[in-house]
Amino acid sequence: MGTLAYRKILDLHTHTDNSFDGNHSTMYMCERAELAGLRGIAFTDHVEIDIYHQHAFDRRAKQSYFEINKAKAAFYGRLAIFAGVELGEATYDIPTAEALLNTLRYDFVIGSIHNLRGEEDFCFLDVENCTDEEIREILLEYFEEERQLAKWGKVDTIGHLTYPLRYIVGEHGRAVDLRDYSAEIEAVLREIIHSGIALEINTSGLFQQLGSTMPGEDIVSTYRHLGGELITIGSDAHYGEHLGRGIQEGMALAERCGFHKLTFFQDREPIQIRME
Repeated sequence: MGTLAYRKILDLHTHTDNSFDGNHSTMYMCERAELAGLRGIAFTDHVEIDIYHQHAFDRRAKQSYFEINKAKAAFYGRLAIFAGVELGEATYDIPTAEALLNTLRYDFVIGSIHNLRGEEDFCFLDVENCTDEEIREILLEYFEEERQLAKWGKVDTIGHLTYPLRYIVGEHGRAVDLRDYSAEIEAVLREIIHSGIALEINTSGLFQQLGSTMPGEDIVSTYRHLGGELITIGSDAHYGEHLGRGIQEGMALAERCGFHKLTFFQDREPIQIRME
């Protein structure tokens, strides 16, 4: 596998086999990251708070954290490794989410919404049998949940803000005009800025049927126009061979929107570096 050309790459959204949908061990992912020429990697295995106890995410979180710290020691001086988590649906059970964050000393926390309250992941949404009005209500509720997550503010970045479109638009071909949700999206972005957290450019959609980052350039540009300054970029890789995929494109998008620095987090503190 060749190195990623001309830019020093940080991949800040990745999954090991400690995620229910991950495939490779932490050590193997580190080996692949080093071979690919990555400068650093954040491991952000899934912890879904709304089903935390039913699906033993407490044990998954501890195992992931242990293996990340073991890899930090093994790759010291060779690869910057950050202990992270993708915290799903944190505001659906805030005491559980806060207990986890108080127990494990993460470097970096991605906040994500993968499903509405009491519902399954958007990947299971029966889009074919939803009316246009039902799709609209789903997206309005989703963006409000994202606003509440940003308002809570105890995460470091908001992950894949347009996640439902991966399925509604990408997999099912249902047209969605995000201009119809501009007020709701702007409200999320304003909460992100007010809370002092970051917005993620998730590049996985470039390699899926959606064909764009999550969120896309229009939303990233709006975030910058509103005064947003903190951008994280992640591939959302679930396989070692996908590490770093799309990060260069994500940085180019960020630069087109007026960003010149990438943010990463260490001990939950933001550090900005120029995109080189």
